[in-house]
Amino acid sequence: MNKRIVYQGEKATIKYEGPLMHENKGDEIWLGVEWDQVDRGRHNGTVQGYTYFTTIDGCNSGSLLKKEKVSFGNRLWEALFLKYFKEIPPLLFQGMQVQDQIKDEFLLEHQDLTNHQVEKSQIITLINQKQVKIEFDDTAFFETMKKKKKMVEFYGFDEIYKKLNNLETLQELSLESQNVSTIGPFGFVGSIFKNLKILGLENNLFYSWHQIFVLVSQLPTLKELSISSNKLSKLETFGQQQFQNQIFTQSPDYLIYDYEQGKHLEIPVDRCGKHLEILVLIDMYLTWQDISLIIPAFPMIQQLLLCRNNFIDYDNLQFRNTDLQALKILNLESTQLSQFECVQKSFGNLPNLERLILNKNNLKDLPLVNEFKSLKHLALDYNHFATPQFFNKIGQLQLISLSIKHNPLVDKFGKLYVRQRAIAEISSVQIINGSQITKFERKDSEIFYLKSSFEEYFLLKNVKHYYYDYDDFINYAKINHPKIIELIKKYGNPYEIDPTVKGGYTQTKQQLQQPQYCTIIIIDHVGKLKDKPTPKKLMGSTGLQPVKLMISKLVNIPIKQIALSIQVTDDAEIVNLEGKDMTLNDFGVQDNSLIHVNVIPE
Repeated sequence: MNKRIVYQGEKATIKYEGPLMHENKGDEIWLGVEWDQVDRGRHNGTVQGYTYFTTIDGCNSGSLLKKEKVSFGNRLWEALFLKYFKEIPPLLFQGMQVQDQIKDEFLLEHQDLTNHQVEKSQIITLINQKQVKIEFDDTAFFETMKKKKKMVEFYGFDEIYKKLNNLETLQELSLESQNVSTIGPFGFVGSIFKNLKILGLENNLFYSWHQIFVLVSQLPTLKELSISSNKLSKLETFGQQQFQNQIFTQSPDYLIYDYEQGKHLEIPVDRCGKHLEILVLIDMYLTWQDISLIIPAFPMIQQLLLCRNNFIDYDNLQFRNTDLQALKILNLESTQLSQFECVQKSFGNLPNLERLILNKNNLKDLPLVNEFKSLKHLALDYNHFATPQFFNKIGQLQLISLSIKHNPLVDKFGKLYVRQRAIAEISSVQIINGSQITKFERKDSEIFYLKSSFEEYFLLKNVKHYYYDYDDFINYAKINHPKIIELIKKYGNPYEIDPTVKGGYTQTKQQLQQPQYCTIIIIDHVGKLKDKPTPKKLMGSTGLQPVKLMISKLVNIPIKQIALSIQVTDDAEIVNLEGKDMTLNDFGVQDNSLIHVNVIPE
């Protein structure tokens, strides 16, 4: 049971094997299968009152098929020959150091190859002529896991079987979608691929984790393995205590089971893949319990890619404190995560974790993130963050890059505001959404955030500038904008209160002398002004919408098509003017600041 088959190009899992009872066909062997493609099925495992098996969630994803009509897939080495050496005749096996049983099975199952006598003769002629490069067909190449194609070349061999000796030096191999279902006799794959480092086995017919354990245990040079889109049976556990024992103690009697021999090998599951550095397990119907059970086999991986799985059983995520100590990259994209706490609790103390990818999940907020001491890169694209308050919760991290694209807060506050606030609140960050931060942009962003926090407080408390309770503001900032305390020490208070005025809050002399109006220079690149600098006197408190309306009339361009950007000083960066309820003051406008006018590209 639970083996995988393919029928008419569609994959399924065997749930029943036996006679067709509802039609009294006791002399025929039928298979009850559950299709990966649910709409391929015809029932839920029950037919005319006979229950042969039960589908997941009772869906009509089941069918009954004659056993002789389905394909049970290929052995790994067999798939290699069929994919890359499609016209090699069975003569290939003569002289190979391969078990006679393997030769016979291959010849029996592929008798049609024996009919290619002409091709066989041509191949032998080419070999005897010592051609520099022999290619059997247009598909005679190895596709690497990085989607690069490496042509297989054979140099001057007299005997066909010697060409396979090149496999001993092969380092990268992809057998994606080749219906590989079994590994073959233990040790045989290891004897062929003595230097294999990267292996891709995506979308095949493997059905048990023990098959993977058998494979990696005989490939000691293997560094990177991808088994994405394989549907493997759950590792058996017997109650919570046995589950924890299996994870934390990994007793030596928990051995690898070899389905080829029908017995356990004298090899523990624990650390059988200790040489692996990269493990790719994408789209495999995995849960945290599955991950917890397989981690002991791969304790030293540096990159773990777990995208498109279903990680909602948070309580089942646990592993030994000696495992995953080398992990540098963890990708949990599209895994139904809705809370960050479990991620921090389980992975926060890993000493080498540098990159955490949480894109396309259901995260709405973050707790205070005070773990992840080595984390440098955090990706939160396509989540549900609607407010920027979570920035201050990751401010303690020593991040180099942060990606927050396609979250609701971007639409609500504007790209510029979100970028400036992230820069201001996370002092270590150097890259936001893939764009490098300049020295001047950091200063401008910090000053902008400092002023906007005061403005937010003034609006909330309904008080005027320079007429406010500074201590009350500090208490407000500690809760909502803790970074502000540091920024006030760095840049000073932009709304300083004169301490000599008794019983009230008034402006200082310097602030009273500050003009409320400033002259900006409009540079029109697309309208009727034709790059002619045009000065305009505006209040710093003017909102962006009135500015756009004024410029729209000035340059004769519809307001919806106008894109504005500002350069506050000659040495400042040019930044886009955008954001709801923003004013020129929010961008630090000064006398002779330049406003550039362009058209929004269609």
